[in-house]
Amino acid sequence: MSAVNFDLVVIGATTAAEAAAICATQTHARVAWVPNASLLPDLFLLLREGSRGFTQLKSSVNQGVNKKDWRRWTDTLITTWCAKQSPSIVQSYGVEYIEGSVLFERHDLCVGERLLRSRAYLLALEPEETLPDIAGIDHPKVWAVPHLWEELRRTDCSWPQSIAILGHGPKAVELSQSLRRLGLSVLLITGNRPLLPKEDKETAFLLQSYLEGSGIQVATQGNLTAITPSLNGTLLLEVGDSKFAAEALVIATETFGRLPAGLAPLNLRQTSQGVAVNFALQTSTPRIYAIGSLLGGYQLPSIALQEAKLAVQNALFERRSPIQYHQLPYAIQSDPPLARVGLTEAQARQHDPKIQVLRQNYKGCNRAQLNQSPVGLCKVVVQQDGTILGAHILGDSAPELIHLFALAIQQKIKLQTLGELGVVSSTFTEVLGQIAQ
Repeated sequence: MSAVNFDLVVIGATTAAEAAAICATQTHARVAWVPNASLLPDLFLLLREGSRGFTQLKSSVNQGVNKKDWRRWTDTLITTWCAKQSPSIVQSYGVEYIEGSVLFERHDLCVGERLLRSRAYLLALEPEETLPDIAGIDHPKVWAVPHLWEELRRTDCSWPQSIAILGHGPKAVELSQSLRRLGLSVLLITGNRPLLPKEDKETAFLLQSYLEGSGIQVATQGNLTAITPSLNGTLLLEVGDSKFAAEALVIATETFGRLPAGLAPLNLRQTSQGVAVNFALQTSTPRIYAIGSLLGGYQLPSIALQEAKLAVQNALFERRSPIQYHQLPYAIQSDPPLARVGLTEAQARQHDPKIQVLRQNYKGCNRAQLNQSPVGLCKVVVQQDGTILGAHILGDSAPELIHLFALAIQQKIKLQTLGELGVVSSTFTEVLGQIAQ
């Protein structure tokens, strides 16, 4: 039998891959991390946090957005990110960091000229993007997000003043607000779907109202069927029975593309969503596990990090635990943020028609009034005995509050018991106390 060099080899240039490699070393396993590409920062995060901080800075000194200042600002953000993502950090934990192109031969991994053998492999890399089948999609003014990032950082030309975004998920929402903060006119095309169709309808519709109130146009009726350049240099976008004009179109869909070429010899089973895995995050090849964007669905770092932790445990130990997505909290980092754990109202009614839906807005919360952000909603789905099935929060501090509901779901703590904890005065926990009452 061939010698095994490692207990686990993690493949991917993502934060989830890095976290998985570090987590594995804490079990005293022999671990290698192979980023299949350069370690690039999360562009959605840089655009989101960069636009927030930059516009706040400019408004404090009564200045408009300047491209050269924006370039310097984003250079600082990239430097800060790179310092936190340095390979030396994972190496200090005992992870062997190996750079090079990735190619599987049977079930062994070739990285450059080196052959790596491992008891298990964890795929935590990004799929290759593919463009939707739309007439005119190959126009030079149709950009992927990395292209948009480079265009915004150029100082030798002006920004496009109107940008359309194709997408209906968290990425499209966050990106639309980032561009709007920079003063651009934004059209969000959801492709004949409601905005955030996987979320609770009520909170998603309320968030859409926020977007439209900030000047973002949301087109939910009709698919984008054609992209045609006009004489003045703009793009004419045919969406259902309507036509819109924009200087550029950004693709921010969250559909699965295709596996990197180096994984093709594995012949992994796939579905329309992405790579198929079982309850333990194993692929159709038992020694190989997959997490993150490869699985399809939301491409949120918080979900991928939870998947990484569980996949490492399952790959290294005989006892395998199932992934419990309904217990995992996550947040869409919009303004205001939308956070969720558990079932939506519609999902819960399929299992129990007698559920109760409790709502509490932010108007009665002192902290919301003090922060001048009284518009928000906390919505909790419970069974008649108080068992929490799901929670959905739109408003300030939603990502923090949702963890209390996630803990209650995981530990089977009923809503009335959660309300007995008491709340801290003039904090957003008042919302939790009020809905429990």
